[in-house]
Amino acid sequence: MTIIIAGLGQVGWHLAKVLSNEHHDVIAIEPDSALCQQAEEHLDIRVYHGYATDSRLLEEIGVQNADMFVAFTGSDELNILSCQMAAKYGVAKKIARIRNLDFFERENRFRLSDWGVDIAIQPELETAKEIVLLIKRSAATDVLEFAEGRLQLIGIRLDTETPALNKTLQEIGQEFPEVLFRVVAILRNNRTIIPTGKDYLLRRDQAFILAETREIPKIVQFFGKAEEKLDKIMILGGGKIGRETAKLLEKERSIEIKLIESNPEKSLVLVDQLERTMIIQGDGRDFDLLASEGILETDVLISVTDDEETNILTSLLARHLGVPKTIALVNKEEYLPIMAPIGIDAAINTNMVTSNAILSLIRRGQVLSVASLPGIEAEILEYRVPEKAKITRKPLSKIKFPKGAVIGGITRGDQVIIPVGSTQVQAGDRVVVFCAPDAVKDVEVWFLG
Repeated sequence: MTIIIAGLGQVGWHLAKVLSNEHHDVIAIEPDSALCQQAEEHLDIRVYHGYATDSRLLEEIGVQNADMFVAFTGSDELNILSCQMAAKYGVAKKIARIRNLDFFERENRFRLSDWGVDIAIQPELETAKEIVLLIKRSAATDVLEFAEGRLQLIGIRLDTETPALNKTLQEIGQEFPEVLFRVVAILRNNRTIIPTGKDYLLRRDQAFILAETREIPKIVQFFGKAEEKLDKIMILGGGKIGRETAKLLEKERSIEIKLIESNPEKSLVLVDQLERTMIIQGDGRDFDLLASEGILETDVLISVTDDEETNILTSLLARHLGVPKTIALVNKEEYLPIMAPIGIDAAINTNMVTSNAILSLIRRGQVLSVASLPGIEAEILEYRVPEKAKITRKPLSKIKFPKGAVIGGITRGDQVIIPVGSTQVQAGDRVVVFCAPDAVKDVEVWFLG
C-alpha cells in the first residue's frame, strides 16, 4: 500500500516508523529540512522537503497513485486543505488530525467530508477517553476494549501480594478454572514475552490479561489487587487533554475534580468551559499548593502538562505521598520502558493512541481494530474472520500459528470465548490476536478470505 504522510511530528514519525517496518511504501512530506534529514537517516521511507499543499510537489511524488493520504501537520487548516487536494487527485482514503473541537461539536454546520476529509482524528479527545478508562479500572496499568466493550485487555503489575507468582500459566489456569482468561503478554525487565503455558509469572512482571469484561473484577482479585472507587481526582495541566478529561469525568456525578493550571488567562477560560470542576490557578510543581489543595486525600493524580519531566516528577511525588493511582502523559517513546520500574502506575502516550486509530484503517484483511501499549513491543489486532479463511480449517491445536503470536479471545454472536486447543475459529467470528511486530505479516495470512 502506498501511503503519503504530511507532517513528521511525533505522531507522523511514529506512524511512518511502524508502517515502514511493515514494508508499506511510505512517502513523507515535511517543511523542516533538519527533520527531513533525520527521517532519511533513521526511517526506511521516501522523504520530500516542502508543503503538502504544493500541487507540483504532490504530482512529483505521484499522489494520484497513493492509496491513502494522512495529514498530520500542526495546522488544522493545512490538514484540511491538503486532504481536499488529495481528493482532487483521486486518493481513496484521506485522514486528518483536527484539533479544533468545533468541527466535532458542530457537525451540522461543519462537515469535514465536504472538504475531502474521510476520517478526522482528535488526538487529545482520544487520549482523554483512555485516561477515563484507566480510572474506571483502578487496579490496571493499561486498559483496552474490544468487540464493542465485551472483551477487555488489562495490564497488572505483579508484587509480593500476587498469589500467582512463580507458577506457570498452565498451573494458574488449573487453579482458577471457574473464570476463563488468557495472559497474552508479559513485560519483564523491559523485554516483551508472548507466553506459552510453560512460562512463569515473576515478581515485578507486568502481565497483560484478556478476558470477558464482566469477569475482569474476579481476575483482578485473583491477582491480589483490589478495584477501589476513585472519586477524588486532581488534574495537573489545563490544556486540551486536561480539559477533555475533566469534561468526561464531569459526567460521573459522584466524582470530585480539581484542575490546576499555571496560566492565568487559560484558567479563566476553563472556568467558563467546565461546570463541575474546581479550577485552581498555580504551579502544579509547588508542593505547598498541592498540599493545601488536598493531594494527601486525592485518589488519582493525572499529570498532563506540556512538560513531560514535570508530569513524571509530580507523579513520583504523588506516589511518595501515598496517592493510590498516578497517570502521566509521556510522549517521548524512550521514557516509556522506565515508567513501571520507577513507580508510575500508567503512562499515556498520545502518539500511540492516535497511531492505533489510524493503523486499523491501513491493515490488510478483515481488521476491525489495531492497538499497541506504551513500552510493549507487540501489537493487538482484532479481526473479523472471512469465509474460507485459513484460520477456520482446523482446531487451534492442529494449526501452526506464527511464533510470537497468540489468539487471546473470540466473540461469536453474543458468546465470548477464551480459546483452548480444541477451539475452532469460524467465519464471522471476531478474533483478538496479540503478536510481536515481526509476526504481523505472518498472522495476516491466516485471516484472508
